[in-house]
Amino acid sequence: MGQDMSDASYWNMLVRRSLTRFYLLAALSARPMHGYELARAVSDLCQGCCDPSDAVVYPLLKELDEGGYCTCAVESQGARQRKVCELTERGREALRVAARAWAAVLPSLQEAVSVALEGETVAAGCCGTPAEGCEAE
Repeated sequence: MGQDMSDASYWNMLVRRSLTRFYLLAALSARPMHGYELARAVSDLCQGCCDPSDAVVYPLLKELDEGGYCTCAVESQGARQRKVCELTERGREALRVAARAWAAVLPSLQEAVSVALEGETVAAGCCGTPAEGCEAE
């Protein structure tokens, strides 16, 4: 038996997984960043919706680097070294494509959400979704 689609955590996981990729590209489009700084920028961009952990950020950065969407270089600050990543032109194109995909789906998604929740009083939470179940993983 698969995942329980009536469990909010199932849907929240799917939304966070997709949005984290998008917000990571968006954050890197602003300027080069290291992993911790990038996780904070993603959290700020999505207003806490995704709050990616190191276990999410670093594998995504590796995937982006291997795919040519960003380049990562080790920088030294005194005795400390950190990997700083920068979006490539391919990464900028991926961000534009992703933005167009989200822009195309958001109006119909909002309508479907409104119909599904008709009559319910729902406080907006993270990413415009109901507040229940939006806490970070």
